Order: sequence, then C-alpha cells, then structure tokens
Amino acid sequence: MLAFISVGVKSVVMAVVKINIPSKNRLPDLWEDIQPDFPMPSPRTYQAEALSVIKWALDNDDFDNIIVQAPTGIGKSAIAMTLQKWFQSAYLLAPSLGLTEQYKRDYGSSLKEIKGRNNFPCWVREGTADSAPCYGAKRSCPHTKEDDPCPYYEQKFEAANSRLVLSNPAYLFRLIQGDKNFGQREFTIVDEAHDMESFLLGLFETRITLGDWALAHGSTTNFPMHYHAADWIPAITELHKAAQVGIEISEQNEDEKATERYRKLLGKTTTLLELLKEPNRVVVENESDRNGRYLKIRPVRVNRLASEMLERVSKKRIFLSATILDVDTFLSGLGLENQKNLYVNITKSPFPPENFKIHYAPCGSMSYSKRDKSVLKQVKAIAGIMDRYPERRGVVLPHSHFIRNAIVNGLKELGYGDRIITHDSNPRARDVALKHFFSSEDKSLVLISTYVGQGFDFKGKLAEWLVICKVPYLPIKGDAVIEQRLQEDEHAWRSKYEGTLDCPYEPPTKYSNGMCGSFNCPAPCKAWYQLQTGLKLVQGAGRIIRSPTDKGDLFILDGSWARFARMNARLLPHWFRGSIGETPNWLKRHIQ
Repeated sequence: MLAFISVGVKSVVMAVVKINIPSKNRLPDLWEDIQPDFPMPSPRTYQAEALSVIKWALDNDDFDNIIVQAPTGIGKSAIAMTLQKWFQSAYLLAPSLGLTEQYKRDYGSSLKEIKGRNNFPCWVREGTADSAPCYGAKRSCPHTKEDDPCPYYEQKFEAANSRLVLSNPAYLFRLIQGDKNFGQREFTIVDEAHDMESFLLGLFETRITLGDWALAHGSTTNFPMHYHAADWIPAITELHKAAQVGIEISEQNEDEKATERYRKLLGKTTTLLELLKEPNRVVVENESDRNGRYLKIRPVRVNRLASEMLERVSKKRIFLSATILDVDTFLSGLGLENQKNLYVNITKSPFPPENFKIHYAPCGSMSYSKRDKSVLKQVKAIAGIMDRYPERRGVVLPHSHFIRNAIVNGLKELGYGDRIITHDSNPRARDVALKHFFSSEDKSLVLISTYVGQGFDFKGKLAEWLVICKVPYLPIKGDAVIEQRLQEDEHAWRSKYEGTLDCPYEPPTKYSNGMCGSFNCPAPCKAWYQLQTGLKLVQGAGRIIRSPTDKGDLFILDGSWARFARMNARLLPHWFRGSIGETPNWLKRHIQ
C-alpha cells in the first residue's frame, strides 16, 4: 500500500522522508483502526490523513523522529492525545504555560502534570518546596514517603505511575538527570516544537556572579576576566568542587540557607562543565548590572546536548508545530539530522482562504540608515488603516522599542492617541497594558507591542487586523552568539569552494570582520538565520486567525519584504503564500 514510502526509507539512508498532505500519491487510510483512540466525536480536516501516515510509520518502526507541520486549526492537541494511547509510557512536553493549561483543560483526566518545587507549599516550614529542608540535603523528610506525601512528592508519585506525563521541557530535562523514577520512556510528544532549539539555547545560558565567586573564595577579588571559554575551565572546575564541599559542610552545620546557595552554585557549574566540553562553541561575556559584575556563558549551538537529552527522554519522538518551515535546519539544530526522520507537512489550512488576506504596502527600507524616513510613512499607513476600520481592533508589531516609540508618538501627533494601548519593556507595565486590551470592550482599540508576536491568541473580535512594521531579522552584528554561528556556517559553506571567497550567489555585502552581510540570500550558510526570521514572521502573522470563523487582514509595511519572500519562498507555508494579495488602492493613497 505504501510502496513509494517504503522505497524512500530504504534508498535514502539517514535522510528525511517528506510527505505532503494532501498528496498526489496514495496515502494509507487507517482511520478505522485509529478512531477508537481519537478523543473527539469526528476528525477535523486532514487529521485522519495525518494520523494514518503517523500510525503507518510507527507500526513499521522505520523512524526515530516524526515531525508534523500542521497549520493552526488542524487540531494538534487531538493528534497528540491519540498518539499517546499507542504507547505504555509517554511524555508530553508543552513549552508555554498557556499550552499546558489548554491540555489540562481539555484532557486533564488522561494525563498527569509534573512541575517544579516552587509551585507547592512546604509542610515542614513556611514557604514553598524549593526552600524545604529536604531539598538538596541528605536528611530525609517525613512527608517524602508514599503513605504521607507532601504535595510536591505526591504529584511525583502519581506522575511516575502514569502512562502520560505532562511537563514543560525545562523541568523534565532536569528531572530525568537525577530522578530514577523518570527515566527513558517509549515516546515523547513535543508541542510547539519550532521553539525547541531557541528554548534550549536559553536553558543552557548560565551566569556566574560576584556572589557565586565570593561564596567559593571568600571574597570577590581575582574575579577572572577571561573572554575565551577554554580559559574558564579551571576556574569553573574549582567552583564546582567548592560547591560540593560547601554543601557537605553546611549540611553538617544545619545551615539551610548556605546549603541552598551552594546547591544552586553546583547546578550552575554542572551545566557549565557540560557546555565547556566544546569550548569553541561557547561565548563568554563579562557584563554588569545594578548588582555588580557577572559572567554570562552562552552556547552557540545545542545540537549535541539536545540529541543526548532527547535520547535520554525517550526512544522515539514526534514534534508538532504550525511553523517548522525548514525541516532540515530544524533537525540539524537539535542534532537529529543523522537519524531516521519522517516529515509530515499539511500544506493547506482548514480555514477558508478568503478569511485571511496579506497586503504588502511598502513604506521604504527599515535599515538603520533609512528607517527614520520609512517610519514616517508607516505612521501614515497605520493611520489610514485605523480610519478604514474605526470599529475593528488591531495589533501592530513594531519589532523594536525604537520603532514602537516612533509610531506611537507619530500617531499621537495625528490625533489617534485615545485608540492606542502600548507599553515599554517594564514587565509590570506590559501586563497592565495587555490586561486592558484583552478585557476592554472598546472596538476601536489598537495594541502596539513588541511582545505579542508569539504565544498570544487574538481570536474573534479581539483583533481583526495586524501590521508588521519590519521583517524580524536577527541582528547580524551586536550579538556574539548570532555572529559566531553565522561565521561558522559561512566558513563551512565556503570550505566547499576550497576556501575561496567566490560564491555562486550574488556578491555579498562585507562587514569589517569579513562576514557576509547579505540578509536575503538562499545560500545554505544562511539557512538557520533565514529560518529564525521566517518563524517570527509567520508566527506573528498567525495571531489573528485562530478559528474557521475568524477574519483578518495582515499588512506588511517593510520595503524588504518582497525580497525576503522571493528569496525564501520555501520557508513560507502554502496557506501563507496563497493569502498574499495586492495593496489596496485606499492604502496606496496614504503611503504615496
């Protein structure tokens, strides 16, 4: 029945087998076998097809990883809950609090959530379980026994014996390294998988403060100034040993506060020693804040660590997302490119195509030297959109605080200030602004925010139009991790040309450090960079269409958009490309 797929698996060793849905080829129809495990009365569009392909792949045991790109509205959570029934033990990883709450709300009886100590009270003393006397200490607590558990241990007991465990990746990855009850399972489901690499990059970022140094050395003197990661290995090794000794002594002295501080230092140094196994892939920065100097160590890549961690979690894995975009780069970022991989790409959105329109209205270049003039045009364009939709709420994604401030001030000068809700980088101000926007019944409001490009749903009438002011490129200069990664990728690409500077693509713009400065280039050395841009762009675009009844318009004002779309068309999902239309005449009049 699936001869063409089977041949592909056998003939392409350690490669990605790619299947599109809908497909011109004959796909398996296993719905009759799947239906009893499906958690809903009937499947949505393409759910049955996707599950049939996945079941075929699992039944044939041909793949280590299955990657599913499914547009919003397909129902990825229902797919996930069907899959978990086919295994005796599984993990379900949900990176965001909102997604975790969704799974608990919809399928709470089928899973057991596990989360960190700071979410539970301590029964021995006031405070949470992360400051409990038993944490990191050799002495036991009477409430750690199964017959008399504290809330934290009770959820661990229940989860350890549950077929499906729900957790966020950060907590689970730490848990499986030290808790024998949470070892390798048969299967892991990773939702919102497009964020996994960036999530791990943040997870492994570590800081050593002056306080950490003083804890181990008794003073803050001689705090190293090394900028090369390899030079830090002796110092971090010394800190690691000091933390181990400190824990033993403080426990003997029953100094709980000191034990906690040494335990945190031990966790930091353990992470750093793992990172420093590859010192050439680590960036070291000496920085400072109001609390004094600190050392920041960040990995450039997490592919080795990610693959090791994912193998430790389960034998097989499925990754679900609406925005994989480039499966080869996605797998490479997680160190899975040499495993047996199946990519299931649902190319069509289940939502009516006429409900979502993309309008390109170029207001000029948003490069540093030209953005001031371009932003003035953008203000006029946004004002025109607000006039066009006086009772339709909108969202503006400015990309940076500089652009946000310029647009907000410009709109206020034109008399639109009473319709605007915005915020600066202060978390408290941000939360107040967002709460106001989501709770207000005012149909004319416009939210201008750098924060809501991912993870927020503006369903229904919450927002019916959205503006992207700038194609969200990462900075090629200014971030040490991005710069080193691009240098490594460029070097690897140029090595194919025997180290020459010749490139089959267009002549690149050169920075003073010799790096290629071309933003929109399809060369493989820019694959990761372009993927990050595409992810932010498509994720932002999808904020306002969350159900079949939602209707909305997307306006892209950055003049570089056309070039990005042309050079990186492969990154744009089928449903996205199909929604691109002409600039409305009424909007042209505002930007001319």
